[in-house]
Amino acid sequence: MERIDIFIVFILYLSLFIYIARYIYSSVKEGWSMVSVFLLFWTIQYIVVPLSFILNDNILFLNYKLLDLYIHNHGIDRFYSFLSFETIFIFITIFFFGVKSVRDREMKEYILKERTITIFSKEVSLLFLIGLFLAFLSLASMFIYASQFGGMQRAIEVADAVRSGHGDEVWISKKYIFVYRFIPFSILAIIIFFLLDKKGFWSWIILWVGVGVALFSRLFLFKSKQAIIELLLLYLFYLSLKNRKSYLFHFSIFFIIAVFFIPALENYLDTGKFVISDASNIAQAILNMLTFFNFDQTSLEFALNKNYDLVYFEGIISGLRGYIIPMSWLSSMNANTIFTNTYFFYNLKEAIVPPGIIAFGLYNLGVFGVLIVALFSGYLVKKIDNFFINLIDYAPKFTILYAYVMTKVFTWVRTGIPKFTFYDTILIVLTLILIIGYKREKKCL
Repeated sequence: MERIDIFIVFILYLSLFIYIARYIYSSVKEGWSMVSVFLLFWTIQYIVVPLSFILNDNILFLNYKLLDLYIHNHGIDRFYSFLSFETIFIFITIFFFGVKSVRDREMKEYILKERTITIFSKEVSLLFLIGLFLAFLSLASMFIYASQFGGMQRAIEVADAVRSGHGDEVWISKKYIFVYRFIPFSILAIIIFFLLDKKGFWSWIILWVGVGVALFSRLFLFKSKQAIIELLLLYLFYLSLKNRKSYLFHFSIFFIIAVFFIPALENYLDTGKFVISDASNIAQAILNMLTFFNFDQTSLEFALNKNYDLVYFEGIISGLRGYIIPMSWLSSMNANTIFTNTYFFYNLKEAIVPPGIIAFGLYNLGVFGVLIVALFSGYLVKKIDNFFINLIDYAPKFTILYAYVMTKVFTWVRTGIPKFTFYDTILIVLTLILIIGYKREKKCL
């Protein structure tokens, strides 16, 4: 690109950044919303990242990599362009149309009340029993899972191999390896604690067992940086919504810490050692941190510049495989969106690099796919916003549910893969828990 073209692209990205930043700032004064969360992550993924590329290419000249990619090897001169900006602008514009299409409505004349069962002539909350069961199920599952490696120490040592997809090489036994699916239920135990009307000794046991399993499994057994960040975001969003404050200062501090912590965390997940970025070079540290978000913009450029067959939202159906529909029922279907995207990164078809939400639309139905995904996302998040805002007005304890749903938004805006969010096992089980644990009663006027 010519210098003048690069300057114009920079001004366009910068103008959109300023507009959205002002919108987010004005809309979160009394707490975060789903719409603000979507826009925040898209601002980082599709505006801040291209801006950093432009600045680095023309002013900073720092060392950076794109998921181990080097630009000259992949037939794209730059990972920003007029075309990608236009696509981003159209996507965000249609997203706002989706948001504006939802009308505010008050909750109906019903409230939710905990169901109870009688045990030894004493009424016990069904929700409490479910929480207690899930807390100890996750704890037991963690130890059973570790036993398949020969013990907890061995399970921690080979966590990197399992995370890389080489579990078959390190398992001693696979008889009970499936219990790893129950370990994340610890987050449900935490949520249930906050939902309980009455809190006694065993309620606090639910909380601390849940927190212990959640932290230990994320840091040592699964080594998932996304899961760790989701846990931190859950706390921040809950604090914000509960106190009806934006806590922008807290989020700013969180971002600054993340500049140094995310690369250190990634190094720990890869090597088992924390290596903090050199604080003397803030610009390089920020650029290193942004590599955590850059695959979305990179995927967008690939989707705009490469040749591929559209997959017509096939991933929505195939994404059910192994979550709701048994694997054998859809054995011939693959999540082609993520396979196609990964092929452009690594020249192999494996489910490694998710496309991000805009490239997801392009891979599925071209520009019409982008419009559909943008409109759907705007409508959906505003609907969810309205529901929870009305819900916590009369029952503040449900704030934890709103905060948790916000953290799950992170996977949708970041990956653009429906099965990671909408078919998420935890969300499905949480929905069932709410249906079982609560009954509807009419409001007393």
